[in-house]
Amino acid sequence: MDTPPEPSLPDTKDWTTVLESGCDDCGYRPHDPAFTSDRLASARDRWLAVLRRTGVERRPSPRVWSPLEYAGHCRDLIEVLGDRIAAMLDRAEPTYDDFDGEAAVVEHGYWRSDPDDLARRLDATTARTLKVLDRVGPADRDRTGRRGDGYVFTIASLCQYIVHDVEHHLGDVDG
Repeated sequence: MDTPPEPSLPDTKDWTTVLESGCDDCGYRPHDPAFTSDRLASARDRWLAVLRRTGVERRPSPRVWSPLEYAGHCRDLIEVLGDRIAAMLDRAEPTYDDFDGEAAVVEHGYWRSDPDDLARRLDATTARTLKVLDRVGPADRDRTGRRGDGYVFTIASLCQYIVHDVEHHLGDVDG
């Protein structure tokens, strides 16, 4: 399919609430940021398995992303995590642009991605982000960065926020 599918259902939830109370939808509870690398590596392996399935490009309904689109979104999130943590390690209190996941899916056309190519990119992006996470020591976890809307993350809370998102979407695709 060359034309964009229908937009996904709008998501108006403030997902930063998972940092305090976890996520009742998927069972996530805030994890110790020291285990972020382990959780991302596990999520990567599960996403790679999802991308090997047949029919990964099919949406379960017109306004719900396909596993392929969710995988592309999660690849983006893992890249955002690495880039933002690197900025937080390299500069005091960086500000970064908002990330619009729906716009990125449309911009990159994930509905028409080759699953093998996306798997390679997800694997490479995860490896790069894991190298950034290797630079984070316990004293760095409280370093801050500001999202475009003013929300302040620490390295620790950003790790929790993005790991939740990547794992939550695995649940969306039975991964």
